[in-house]
Amino acid sequence: MIDLLQTLGSGVLVGLVYALLGLCIVIIFKSSETFNFAIGEFLIIGSFLFYTLFFNETIPWYKALQLGAVIFLFFSFILFYDKNLRLRIALPLGMVTGFLIFCVFFFGLKLSSLITSSFLRFAIAFPLGLLAAGLFGAMVERVTIKPLLGRSPIAMTIVTLGLGFFLRACVQLIWGSHAYPFFLDLPDITVEVGDLLFLSDPIWAGIISLIIFGLVIAFLFRTRWGLAIRATSEDQAKAMAFGINARFILLLVWGISALCIAVAGIMISNFGALQVSMGFVGLRAIPVVLIGGMDSIGGAMAGGILVGICEALAGAYVEPLGLVGFKAVAPYLLLLIVLFIRPYGLFGTVRIERV
Repeated sequence: MIDLLQTLGSGVLVGLVYALLGLCIVIIFKSSETFNFAIGEFLIIGSFLFYTLFFNETIPWYKALQLGAVIFLFFSFILFYDKNLRLRIALPLGMVTGFLIFCVFFFGLKLSSLITSSFLRFAIAFPLGLLAAGLFGAMVERVTIKPLLGRSPIAMTIVTLGLGFFLRACVQLIWGSHAYPFFLDLPDITVEVGDLLFLSDPIWAGIISLIIFGLVIAFLFRTRWGLAIRATSEDQAKAMAFGINARFILLLVWGISALCIAVAGIMISNFGALQVSMGFVGLRAIPVVLIGGMDSIGGAMAGGILVGICEALAGAYVEPLGLVGFKAVAPYLLLLIVLFIRPYGLFGTVRIERV
């Protein structure tokens, strides 16, 4: 019985991280009916951005210069096509942004030498890394998704497939394919109750993921921008008819989604090491959202916890029987069972199409 409780508790903590990944898929799907297959690559990039700030990781000058030049061109291009920000504003802002990116990646922020406390360094680098990830997600939306507005959602989904391969190649080009040691060294909050033992890192992962999940929910249901996002998710045409800027809403949604994915990536990296191959973890969002329901925010939480528990039970009770690797397959078997019973997921909206 103790082993079962230990396994269930560990599965719930990991499931909260998966729920955050599922939330990122759900909010994009609700706003544009697009499934973001590049979630694994967003996870890697968000983790590497935080890693650069927290661990003072630098890259060679020629790679930093190329990255700064690309950022300059992207920002200048995006700002230039804004009605209120033309060439005289777009070029200087793009140059400043590109120069800052070059300095950060080539010189580093030197947080490790300026701040001895790892928790304080984390408190500074964490929001900066999330801000960088959110800006990256917004930039990707402007360049790849915005030109496809008004077309079939399938076209946007296909673009995210190609985007995933492109981003993975870019990460390998900049940071390489080897593993990076990743240890946040947060305060020890290990919980030991009798024979139950929950380590500090999974607890931190669950707590931070739950906090970010709650903040996103509060933003969606307690702010005007959240109301605009929910209105756009119901019907883009009607939302635009009432004066809501659906283009900006999509930009905001992709930025929030990239930010949340970065949080999940940082927490998952803290379990071991940071490497490019870690992107496959992002695919856990597929069973999470399909089990919970593609358009259900609460379903993302339920699906994430179910997938986490399913993985933990498979790893603890099935793999020791000789079925090595069954832990990775178990969530998809659970997905098949749920879809046979409820094709729209546990909390998904049932759509009846009459022909």
